[in-house]
Amino acid sequence: MTNSPRKGGFGLLGATVLLCLPSLFAVFTSSAIAQSGGTGSSALWFMFQVSQYVGSIGIVVAAALVVLKVSEGQISRIAIGLMTISVLAAIFLQWYAIHIYRSPWF
Repeated sequence: MTNSPRKGGFGLLGATVLLCLPSLFAVFTSSAIAQSGGTGSSALWFMFQVSQYVGSIGIVVAAALVVLKVSEGQISRIAIGLMTISVLAAIFLQWYAIHIYRSPWF
């Protein structure tokens, strides 16, 4: 490993945030279903399930990207920190979405 300064990485931060966005969408759809008293449309339920599964995959991919970039050591620590915060926030949002609306199937 060379002693070159760490710089950049904010494009990867954008990619990480994009991978974590379905978790936010899961919170919104879960909240809409919960406010409708459980009589929400099947489209909302479908969107909740899809965003939940896509969000889970996005979290895994984003976490792997963070671990990969930390091990390389080439991008700035600020970018790594923000990427880590976005992955942790996505994990919390995913947990929160599941607990707002408890699916009757589980």
